[in-house]
Amino acid sequence: MSVREDLQKQFRQQQEKFIYYLLALSVTAIGFAIHKTTGLKLQFSQIPVGIAVFSWAISVYCGLMFLKYVIATLFVNEVYFQILEGDHPQFGNHIQKQEIGLNSAKEAMKSNSDKAEKLAKWQGRLFLIGMCSFIVWHVTEMILIQK
Repeated sequence: MSVREDLQKQFRQQQEKFIYYLLALSVTAIGFAIHKTTGLKLQFSQIPVGIAVFSWAISVYCGLMFLKYVIATLFVNEVYFQILEGDHPQFGNHIQKQEIGLNSAKEAMKSNSDKAEKLAKWQGRLFLIGMCSFIVWHVTEMILIQK
């Protein structure tokens, strides 16, 4: 394995670990917010915690969709190599069909990769928005208790 391939593999592994970490944190944060608000009467002061839970839920969705696109990209990558090697049953060794298949696979990989990149960015952003909203809610609750 070349140094470049090794670096790409390490990058992919670390990126996926980060996605899984954010997924776990978001799910845990949702559970914690639900626990902290259980038994409380619904009030306007709880809007920030609602925003936090909503942000974390969308963050989870983005993380899961990211993983879906990564898996789809890996599948298309496998198809690409099958076409390239002439092993794909639909394209065989027919040069024009192979060229069309290779171009389609490249386009699909690029599209999936672009979507995955956007989802990863939004997963992180929404996690941070949720954190900030939860802190705003907590401080608001602390102020309201003193009154």
